[in-house]
Amino acid sequence: MYGLTLEQVRVVRAVDACMICASAVSGFKSGIFAVDHCHGSGVVRGVLCQSCNFLLGNARDDVDVLLGAIKYLLKDHEAEPWNQGARRAEVLAERKEQRLTARLAQSERALDAAEQRVKELEAVLGEVAEDAAVAARRRARDADAVEKFIGEFILPAPSGSSRITAGALRTAWADWAAGASCPVQSLHEALHRLGGRHRRSSTGRYWDGLALRSSSRPDVRT
Repeated sequence: MYGLTLEQVRVVRAVDACMICASAVSGFKSGIFAVDHCHGSGVVRGVLCQSCNFLLGNARDDVDVLLGAIKYLLKDHEAEPWNQGARRAEVLAERKEQRLTARLAQSERALDAAEQRVKELEAVLGEVAEDAAVAARRRARDADAVEKFIGEFILPAPSGSSRITAGALRTAWADWAAGASCPVQSLHEALHRLGGRHRRSSTGRYWDGLALRSSSRPDVRT
């Protein structure tokens, strides 16, 4: 194509860098550097990478064009009326600061929302804890009421009577009066509904004659 001898071709292929930019990468898919030649005389000038080969081709091998490009690159462009110069750096800095400020504001909003959510959850937990404490106090109060009821209305029963046992009383409470606001009254109602009889003796009032029945457990009789 270029009239080279075999030996000249070997010498050209042995070149391992662009003769303009000294790049060791050709830029071509083949990995081989381009053989550069003068488009006027056809004389081979050397080997170039893809970018430098395009550079000369786009400049049409015109030295004045290439020198003009060099002068253009060496020129102080800050003196041009359209050049941003230092203002360009200020604008970029201002934009960067605006982006950082926006991100900071977004982060602060997210933090405020998270803190508000934490407060809401703490309030809910506080209400749950308060409800649990109230329930615990209610259970303690009910247990005290049951024990007091046992002492006042069961233990005074005369010997030999078919009195209601403490276990039967607690079963009646669990079956009929769970969560009642007035445990003693609920116990009275539960025992009445279960068939107990309210009696008096010389030692005080008592309950007797109760037979507990449930479909989920064997009969419990006293």
